[in-house]
Amino acid sequence: MSTSNIPGTNIPPISFPGIVSGIDYNSIIQKLTSATLYPTISLNQQIATLNQANLALVNINGLLASVQTTLQNLSNVSLFDSYNALSSNTSVATAQGIPSVVATPGVYTIDSVQTATSTTIVSNAGAGHNINDNIDSPGVSSATVPLVDSYAAITPANGSTGLGKVTVDGVQVSYDVTSQSLDTILSNIQTAVQAVDPGFTASVNAGGVVTFASTDKPISIGSASDSGNLLDVLKLTNAQVVNTPTSGQVVGTSDVGGINQALAFNSTNATGYATNANFITAVTSGSFTINGVAISVNAATDNTASVIARINAANAGVLAGYDATTNQVTLTATQSGPQSIVLGSSGDTSNFLSAVGLTGPGATTTIGQQAQILLQTPSGGTQTIYSNSNQVTTAIPGIQINLLSNTTQPFTISVSQDSSQLVNAATAFVSAYNAAVSEINTATAAPLIPPSPSGALGAPPVQPIGGGLLYGNTELSLVQNQLTNIVGGFLGDQTTGYNSLSQIGVKLTSTMSQLTTSNNTGQNSTGSNAPPVSVTQLQGSDGTLQPLNASALVAALQANPTAVQALLTGPNGLASQLGGYLTGVTGIPTILPSGVVGQIPSVSILQNDENTLASQIASIQQQVQNIKDVANAQADQLRSEFVNTETQLSQYQALQQQLSGFFKQSGSS
Repeated sequence: MSTSNIPGTNIPPISFPGIVSGIDYNSIIQKLTSATLYPTISLNQQIATLNQANLALVNINGLLASVQTTLQNLSNVSLFDSYNALSSNTSVATAQGIPSVVATPGVYTIDSVQTATSTTIVSNAGAGHNINDNIDSPGVSSATVPLVDSYAAITPANGSTGLGKVTVDGVQVSYDVTSQSLDTILSNIQTAVQAVDPGFTASVNAGGVVTFASTDKPISIGSASDSGNLLDVLKLTNAQVVNTPTSGQVVGTSDVGGINQALAFNSTNATGYATNANFITAVTSGSFTINGVAISVNAATDNTASVIARINAANAGVLAGYDATTNQVTLTATQSGPQSIVLGSSGDTSNFLSAVGLTGPGATTTIGQQAQILLQTPSGGTQTIYSNSNQVTTAIPGIQINLLSNTTQPFTISVSQDSSQLVNAATAFVSAYNAAVSEINTATAAPLIPPSPSGALGAPPVQPIGGGLLYGNTELSLVQNQLTNIVGGFLGDQTTGYNSLSQIGVKLTSTMSQLTTSNNTGQNSTGSNAPPVSVTQLQGSDGTLQPLNASALVAALQANPTAVQALLTGPNGLASQLGGYLTGVTGIPTILPSGVVGQIPSVSILQNDENTLASQIASIQQQVQNIKDVANAQADQLRSEFVNTETQLSQYQALQQQLSGFFKQSGSS
């Protein structure tokens, strides 16, 4: 038979007891051992109860630590210096409170606004070759060589269909940028369109600007079936089309020629001539500086686009850009106001600044302007406030005004105290505090002792109903009492008129629940056959707080924010007093802006309780083990005695068989 559940340590892996005697001594041993082990049932129940009590302590410790966290949040000084600012014209300006800076609530009128601008430098538009300039080899006009080899500012392409296609006045014309010049393409367009619009012309002037015009009908350009980028190359894509019922005209936004930002600085055309990305002055390998920051240039691998990207990544205090419609490079200071942009202070060995036209004749510098706010004063006059930034912090104390556009129309900015953050922090405290105190109340609740039924002689004793796992824990009850005393007592500065939490909407509950029972029979709400239990509301407090009265808190904050702050965060305020006490209860420091409050104990109050429970559990576990040891020793002794008895019986049976055989032999003889 299996021996896995047989008590004792001296049993073989497989046991067949009572073979000689016919007695199942394992069953006897098991019953005797069960009787010996019977006290361990109640002891194990005690261990389970103590473990549950320990878990309850751990839970309470965590809930009280959450209260400490809400106290830390409630002590944030910005909660008491937070303001809302609302602009009546958000397209002109928005506004917001500056954290931890006191503002004066009210309505402020602004008569006019001028936003700050940034200093800019715009390059000379003539830094690149005109489309009509001669190419030195073969010494002919760029407008007469294949368009792809010309001084076009945008690299021409036919698209994916082989030949390019462009639609003008409903007529689609094919072109080939690899074999046809600008002059040829314009001539072909003019000839094709004149078949339906005799008054149409396509031309390029001496400045390299293309014009499509008609004296007979409106102009239309482009179609969804076009391919290639001819209209981009001719600078007509973004140009304004001016039409009347009987005429039309569209003029390119700038010269077809100019800097080609996509070509390397040492680029060549199909014939091998150095076109240098169309720069009149070649850009070479080297470097230049902007506001003292060096930018490197490699003529073989860089182009205008890559250098612009390098400028923007260099933290040089400017943003660079290239406008393909005007063939110009622009530098804009990242900070607004009349600030300078210093170019080439350490030289320009790459020629980039001069070649692109940012220095020298033709470059245009526009100095940035300060922001201006014309603010009405309380006396009825006006005051002009100047700022280099569009984020103005000096017009209304404690308020940042974000300027978005200019206006001469008056508008207002309304400033009010922002109590929402304080209300949220106080609500979080009340919630965390109630969760902790309610858990303590549940854990320490006394069991309900129903009265004995009258006339029930010989009836079993009445059993208690309910009760908390930590009932009788005096230290935990003292903690609950101290928490109630702190939140319900005097706090803050006694001279300010606010010396209790109840004055700012944080009040203790005024009623408490009491469980009662009678000697009536019948089932209670749990379905058991215990006497019915009822709940009675009594006057008094169970230590929890009523829901926060936000209106009372806001009113107090508006009336005297300094006193409210002292009540909550001052040396004798809630955060300091309650936080300091909880530091000793949980052993977790309450950290306020002033530092840790309270003394951090080597062993906290709740940890001491946990240690006591752990010691009790260990002691009972040792009792259980001692009983098990006694039971096993008893089982081993009984098994040894039964085995010895079996052995002796076996020997007696063998002797009896020998004697029986001997007598049989003697009788036969």
